[in-house]
Amino acid sequence: MPEINLIKLEGKPFEKLIEVISKGIGTLYKPRAIRKEADSKAYEIEIIEQAKSKAIAEGKELEADTYLRIQERLLFNETERQKSIDNVVEIAAEQLKNEDNISPEPVDKDWSKRFFNIVQDISDEEMQSLWGRILAGETKQPNSYSKRTLELLKNLSKAEAETFTKFAELKIVSGNGVIWNNDNGDFLKKEFNITFNDRLLMTELGLISSENNLEFSFPPTKTDKSTNVIEYGNKGIVLYRDENTPKQAIKVLVFTKTGMELSKLIEPKSNSNYITKICSSFTNPKVKIEYGDLLKIGGGLRLLNKSEFNK
Repeated sequence: MPEINLIKLEGKPFEKLIEVISKGIGTLYKPRAIRKEADSKAYEIEIIEQAKSKAIAEGKELEADTYLRIQERLLFNETERQKSIDNVVEIAAEQLKNEDNISPEPVDKDWSKRFFNIVQDISDEEMQSLWGRILAGETKQPNSYSKRTLELLKNLSKAEAETFTKFAELKIVSGNGVIWNNDNGDFLKKEFNITFNDRLLMTELGLISSENNLEFSFPPTKTDKSTNVIEYGNKGIVLYRDENTPKQAIKVLVFTKTGMELSKLIEPKSNSNYITKICSSFTNPKVKIEYGDLLKIGGGLRLLNKSEFNK
């Protein structure tokens, strides 16, 4: 993992990041580039050293050896915890490096404390990457990730996170975040190896709604035409719906609030067969469908390299 020297990073993103970290760990954060050694638990270690010296002076070698092992364990654990915090901070710094749009709203102190109490014990690099992106996202826009989401991710195994990734990569957005499921999971199983047990697991974890027969729909048009955009990562599907177009709906799996928050960490992968399935579900003589690369400009959307869908 490349080391980021926070001393050389300037501007509001990094000033705010240092502020968030300091709130969470209870002291001014010192970037790894200038911190020579972890000073966590220094007071406890000093007390143990005094007790060890006293035991040696009194001829209690066995007791002194116990204090020594406690001291070594504390040093090891706190050093590992500091490494985990540093890794997550460096990932967040990398994410914020080119970010200009930083909210002036402060991050909740309790949120920061909860976050760093969790990440100090995260040693897996892939999971640290997720936590680093959460820190960057919350620094950029507070209240992006709830404390409930932090607790869920804390207890999520790597295998469960990988399963959730398969779902999150298929998220389509047009107001709400959903997954196309017009055939009760047949296509998801065949194309993406998403099984019924995977769906059960996601509902048990509280990431996908347990309600069945949910639908995503566009209302009927009357005298007015409508243009509706479905976002799929960096791809877009645009429906130009003529006057008197009937209601159009598809069956979907729906992300919970926590599932939506976590899904923001995962970029959907483009799958042409998936795009075809979505477009096919909305075909109608009164509807023109285009798909292509989605470009976000300010508050608007623009479709590039577009093609018209013909079933």
